[in-house]
Amino acid sequence: MPTNNSIRNIESFIPQRPPIVMVEEFEYKDETSCHSALTISHNNIFLDERNHMIAEGILEHIAQTAAVYIGYRRKLCNENVNFGYIGDIKRCSIFEPMPTTGQKLETDVRIVSQIENITMISAETRVNGQTIVNCRMKLAN
Repeated sequence: MPTNNSIRNIESFIPQRPPIVMVEEFEYKDETSCHSALTISHNNIFLDERNHMIAEGILEHIAQTAAVYIGYRRKLCNENVNFGYIGDIKRCSIFEPMPTTGQKLETDVRIVSQIENITMISAETRVNGQTIVNCRMKLAN
């Protein structure tokens, strides 16, 4: 495990492969939180005709951030990394304008609860310091 809590091998924690990998940078902060980032590239599959990211892309970025966190925690405990899925999204707010190519998504995830293979998170995604999405998400893994 990296000593600075930054993870470079994102794909060892998620089942997605390019072009659907939506996390470039990941930092494990502590037992209940993490941070990730993604610079939106021109070939991102979640872009609309104006090259703006659609909301589903940001939600996928949040889910992948949580998946990397869960996988990292499992590896710390010498457990296998299980691949999961989104079970539910609640209290989701999406704010305009949506980000475009070249902009960087910055996401903070906080673990609200974790029972067996169900994890509830709270997440906030920002671009240039402005919140564009916040939500709660239930993940099964």
